[in-house]
Amino acid sequence: MARQFSDDQAALGPTEVRRDSPSDQRAQSGLAMGLVIAAVAFGAALGMLAVLATQAAQTASSSTGVLYAILGIKATVLAVALSLVLLRLRAAVRPTALVGYCAGLAASAAGLAWLWGLSGLLLGSGLFYGGLVLIYMVAARDPDLGRALDVLRTSR
Repeated sequence: MARQFSDDQAALGPTEVRRDSPSDQRAQSGLAMGLVIAAVAFGAALGMLAVLATQAAQTASSSTGVLYAILGIKATVLAVALSLVLLRLRAAVRPTALVGYCAGLAASAAGLAWLWGLSGLLLGSGLFYGGLVLIYMVAARDPDLGRALDVLRTSR
């Protein structure tokens, strides 16, 4: 098996790259999407554990409703970021970019869950926005992003 793979690569020449079949790409895309969803769930669970560990005595105040409304907006921003990353993962993605996307989404989900407990607002906000910045930085440095967008445009 390994011998045939090396023979196939040798037959391609030094500058050609072996392309995966569409079914292999779909399987890799499905695995990548599963990893991203798992990273978001892990980040949210980690944030909730942090909230439970640092649960402070909460007093109902007039600003609590406003804070939860702001968290609803942040949850919408996270949902949009997750949607965009999942759209990006319809095409092939490099492992380093996948790790970056997963880490950014997990950090944002952890920050959002931390903020829901209304304790440690500075740390929770730092995690949330830091994760979004990481997602942006990974996308800005993703060399295959343009090709992935072209694949999405032609698949309509």
